[in-house]
Amino acid sequence: QASLADAIGRLNETVTELNETETELRMVKEQFETVTGQLNRTEDKLEKARKFENITRWDVLYTSPYYNKVFSDDLYEQLTTSWGLLRKLVGVNMTDGVVNHFRQYHSESMCGAFDHFSSFFEMLRQFVGVEMTNGIVDHFKESYNGAECDNNTES
Repeated sequence: QASLADAIGRLNETVTELNETETELRMVKEQFETVTGQLNRTEDKLEKARKFENITRWDVLYTSPYYNKVFSDDLYEQLTTSWGLLRKLVGVNMTDGVVNHFRQYHSESMCGAFDHFSSFFEMLRQFVGVEMTNGIVDHFKESYNGAECDNNTES
């Protein structure tokens, strides 16, 4: 009788553990289905997203300064100034470093950009492997030689 009671007790414990495991499994399945749904939606969005090979020169108008905004003289000036800056870089190999330089150092005011001398060297590191042309040197002279804090944003 005692061993039968022990067996029934162990069986009940096992059934309880199985029920807990089944509940946990059900929760994990629900989480899996949720994540799978999110992943599928994300994959759909990525499939529909603009791809690098489909980007045109007009896609700049999708960026926050322009998209859903009235195109003003100020926005026109900002856009032409940005592209005019590139004139100095004719002949430069447009590497990730060069592009990242413009994204990082020409998206906001230069005010305080080089508060620490090391940030200047970090900026220069982006040009490793790029032929240093007169255009690049002129760009550095004009853009970083005593950049003033006038709160103007120049892109």
